[in-house]
Amino acid sequence: MLNRNENRQMKMCFVTLEELMPQEHFLRDLDRCVDFSFIYDKVEALYSNTGRPSVDPVMLIKMMLIGYLYGIESERRLEQEVRVNIAYRWFLGIELDEPVPDHSTISQLRRRKFSGTTIFQEIFDEIVRKCMEEGLVTGKLLLTDSTHIRANARNDLREVIEVPDTPSEYMQKLDREAFEMGLIKEPVEYPEKTKETIKSTTDPDSGLLNRPGKPNAFCYLNHQTCDAENGIITDVFVTKGNVNDCTPHTERLEHQIDKFGFATEAVCADGGYDNCEVYASMMKRKINTFIPKKSKPSSKTNYNSDFQPEHFIYNEEEDIYVCPAGRKLHYSSYLKGRGYKSYLASYNDCQKCCFRNQCIGKSKRARRIQRHIQEDFRQRQMQNLNTPEYHNAIRLRQIWCEGNFAHQKERHNLRRTFKRGIEKITEQCLLSACALNLKRLVKAI
Repeated sequence: MLNRNENRQMKMCFVTLEELMPQEHFLRDLDRCVDFSFIYDKVEALYSNTGRPSVDPVMLIKMMLIGYLYGIESERRLEQEVRVNIAYRWFLGIELDEPVPDHSTISQLRRRKFSGTTIFQEIFDEIVRKCMEEGLVTGKLLLTDSTHIRANARNDLREVIEVPDTPSEYMQKLDREAFEMGLIKEPVEYPEKTKETIKSTTDPDSGLLNRPGKPNAFCYLNHQTCDAENGIITDVFVTKGNVNDCTPHTERLEHQIDKFGFATEAVCADGGYDNCEVYASMMKRKINTFIPKKSKPSSKTNYNSDFQPEHFIYNEEEDIYVCPAGRKLHYSSYLKGRGYKSYLASYNDCQKCCFRNQCIGKSKRARRIQRHIQEDFRQRQMQNLNTPEYHNAIRLRQIWCEGNFAHQKERHNLRRTFKRGIEKITEQCLLSACALNLKRLVKAI
């Protein structure tokens, strides 16, 4: 018999959110696992002791987390979803007869209260510590990678500007070491130089990404480190898109090791992090590195010949190189601002050498080899390559680092950005990492 549901009158029901909320739901599990009341202590200094009562900041931050947990990119849409979703209301503590905070309230909170603070970084750190308490993070093996995020900026709106061109702090440190070692006679003074770079007029904080296989566009780089035990993200750092991966790597590794007290035994990254600074800093902390060699040598000393720098043998006692013909290359100079020592062969030895055409050709006068001042650390760390531990670390890096980025881009609002400015992009990356960490925390518990 056909039944028609017509002329039904609305009836009054007495029901609570607790009764409507399913017993088996992720947000119910999350509420049991994590107590977000710690946020009150972190934001208390941002609020006045007088005036009208504010909207509960914990509720607003949890509302933002819902957006990242369920891939809701728009705060307008987030407001609409919370209004009709019983599970969201239960998690936020908003009764059925209570209004949902307007999306502009979140925007104003971010702009007026949280701008210029580290509140999102502190929330991320607390979640990492919670994962450590549950045994999900050991810190013994740390895995690092980066991914690009397209900036909310047009590629054609750009300008060429002059920026200071001075060596990095690391290079200046190497120059000071070279002076202490007697490689140079006087402390290095860096003249004021500038270089041209391309800046977006829409989002000046972004940088023009120019890498093989990547879009030639204004982007940000999200540098993430995760623990190899369960893939929990332990550090998030955002830079412009034109920054090398290895530039912030050492500082971020040391920062999280000191902050969380990790007893780190090894770190792993891809060939983009093949850098003497990383090797030296980790060696000083007695930490092994599992980093493959770059596909292309970075040194400019490579000749278009059969004999590359690896064919020359370095004698550490005499501080010389020995060429395949048995001739010696002695130290000649130090390259300021680059951190390389230059070794030069004798003119007569090269002119009379039977391998001259294979080594330097007819136009070069003598063979020159450059060696980084911290190359010893690199060579010692390179002994870790092709060991069982190395291959296991590389496999885990592909699983966790690349897997995390794929998961965050697909489900946790990391594929693109509607925001502008490095502070707002950092907030987005931190909350995306928090969402992934919370899912793994709930699943483990």
